[in-house]
Amino acid sequence: MTRTLIASTFLLLLGGCATQPGSCDSNNTEASLITKMNCDHSGGYSDQIKQREQALVDARNENAAFRDVYAALQSQQQATGKSLAEQQKQQAALDTSMGKLLSQLKTRHANKAQVQQQISDLEQQLAVKKKAVVSADPAVIEARKQELKTLQQKVSRLQLSLGYE
Repeated sequence: MTRTLIASTFLLLLGGCATQPGSCDSNNTEASLITKMNCDHSGGYSDQIKQREQALVDARNENAAFRDVYAALQSQQQATGKSLAEQQKQQAALDTSMGKLLSQLKTRHANKAQVQQQISDLEQQLAVKKKAVVSADPAVIEARKQELKTLQQKVSRLQLSLGYE
């Protein structure tokens, strides 16, 4: 009988110390053993792992989108002196990859004003670039190459501001 009373008292104490899954922090080294056990049992730690895994997947997707944009920019730079059809093809590829990237970033970083401003700047530059006239004139080709370098630098700054390298 005494053992049953002790066991039920222990269970009541543990029940009274229940920890909400959202309040569990695996980095908290000050948490008691009971808190850690409750977090493990309630799924608080596994929730954190799932959130971190999703953040990693999102970051990998964004990183892939950045690589696509860089590849499209490089192709666009190489096509600058080529035929009108080739330039238009490369511009369409750049527009697609840049649109995908900016859409992902807008959604994922909606609460970051600095990132939103950089996205807006890139969208404006792309809109101006779409209106540019394609020409075989060497001065126009050189100006276009310079615009592409500037665009690439802005994309790089955006990537660095998000913590990617």
